Amino acid sequence: MPSITTDDRGSTLHSHAGPCVVLCSRGYSFEDRLQEVVKYAEHNNVPNVVLLHCPEKKYSEALVQEVTNRANRQFELMRQFLADHGSRSLCFELVCKQGRLEENLKLLIAERNIAMVFVGIKMLDERPEAIKNLQGTGFYFLGN
Repeated sequence: MPSITTDDRGSTLHSHAGPCVVLCSRGYSFEDRLQEVVKYAEHNNVPNVVLLHCPEKKYSEALVQEVTNRANRQFELMRQFLADHGSRSLCFELVCKQGRLEENLKLLIAERNIAMVFVGIKMLDERPEAIKNLQGTGFYFLGN
């Protein structure tokens, strides 16, 4: 079962030690992108995958529940994908937070050992300065 973090105040809670890859999402694109992130983690021996979900102005408890349900389904699909390919299991974590994605990502970068951040190319188009100001990890931009 993935660890689900929805604490919107203070430090991010997490239960998995070691490096992680982070998939950032403001909507449901994570459903199409998670497999690519899992393949990266598997290939680079990164044991943890964090889905950072920040719907920004759309944040609500109902949305968090919907995202949690969808994320759990995707995590199970990825576990099955890894098992079918004889790969080792990964730890999955969902972090749902209020506020702007780049602000929450900055906090996560400061708190965790992040090997790579996966973010949609749209983020680079919409907020290039915010991305440029984030330092301390590598970025991989995913297409639509």
